[in-house]
Amino acid sequence: MMELLPPDSDALVPRVVVRNARRARQVATELQCFAGTRERRQACLALLATLDHLRGALRRAFLWGPDLRAWLSAAEEALSLAKAADEGELFDVLAGGPHLAAVLPRGRMDAASLRRARTLGNRLLRDVFHRLPTVLFFLTPPGKKFGPFTLHLKADAEEARIAGELHVAFPSPYTWKLDGPARVELCGDEVRVPAGKARPCYRPRERVPFSGIIVARRALAGRRGLRPGSAVRGLSQRLGEALDLLRQAWPDAWREILIHTRVLVPVEESGVVSYSLPERPGTSYINVQGKRVVDLADDLLHETAHHRLHSLEELAPLARQGADAHYYSPWRRQVRPLHGILHATYTFTFRAQFFQCLLNLPGRLPRAWLRREVLRERGMLLQSLCYLRDAEDRRLLTAAGSRLFSEVAYQVGRLGKG
Repeated sequence: MMELLPPDSDALVPRVVVRNARRARQVATELQCFAGTRERRQACLALLATLDHLRGALRRAFLWGPDLRAWLSAAEEALSLAKAADEGELFDVLAGGPHLAAVLPRGRMDAASLRRARTLGNRLLRDVFHRLPTVLFFLTPPGKKFGPFTLHLKADAEEARIAGELHVAFPSPYTWKLDGPARVELCGDEVRVPAGKARPCYRPRERVPFSGIIVARRALAGRRGLRPGSAVRGLSQRLGEALDLLRQAWPDAWREILIHTRVLVPVEESGVVSYSLPERPGTSYINVQGKRVVDLADDLLHETAHHRLHSLEELAPLARQGADAHYYSPWRRQVRPLHGILHATYTFTFRAQFFQCLLNLPGRLPRAWLRREVLRERGMLLQSLCYLRDAEDRRLLTAAGSRLFSEVAYQVGRLGKG
């Protein structure tokens, strides 16, 4: 059986949980400087009270869950823009992010750059404050009341929500459906809607059988980007078959998927296979059209590998700050930055290992095809490892990056021998 590449999730998850508790307290403290209304102040107090109240498995689920982690990323980004004090700090915030063009429309700093950044940051903070109460649904301390809060339920393609929907994680995943804006109060394990107002409809979220992985609506590509669409009929059953294939072929990898992948969003976009976003940990976006069970299993594992690496990078960067090196990617057949090469090498090692494990399952897939895929991936991995060796020689990798490179090189060397 193939060995899993690091990080060791049994050690990684508790460390991320501890870090997220610190992040959440820091963000709540910084948000209070921008809490100019009672509703915003109540949201900050609710977050701090929840952090003090939660214990055990529920605390871990909250701090590891995709909802809080995505909210924290959005809040930190908004605060960094709103608080930018000088051009150097602003450039660090913008580098590699999605707001570079909005803040620097001419591609360079000018007298209005800081003003544009702060304006954008304050606009993003409005959404951060609006989203916070929904992250805390049914988690606030008993005997205390927070709010009322106005819920703004506009459509969101990244969360696969249509207008009027709200995804809730606790006590179990389900969707609220409301006809329009609503005001609610958070009261421990209860969310109160004012008397006389329409009560929300509840619908459990679809999940992959025998797992906690949520299957969301599809996200459809259009001229203005992604938009939420309908559910993909029969997808959860197909994903269940894919997970079962992984469980039989490589039980350790199957367990990792259950730990790191929390939501799957089917994507219909030309040229897209699958992807994940560092700012949305645990959410995998996969093009499921025309996919066989083995393809779905491959995509699930590939994005899980990205999630593992994103979590590791939250604790320790892999490349040194300012490492500006680009190398040829044999998978994309184009030049990519060092960070992209690191992620590709790591994730495609999982693919090669999975296919080698499939060779041990008799009668499931054509063995000649599996062997060709393993050898093809091994060839591209050896090529990318040469580039990572060059990056290490140039001292572009951190200690964590070098350790990871060594482990990947060892596992790649074992491919095709079992």
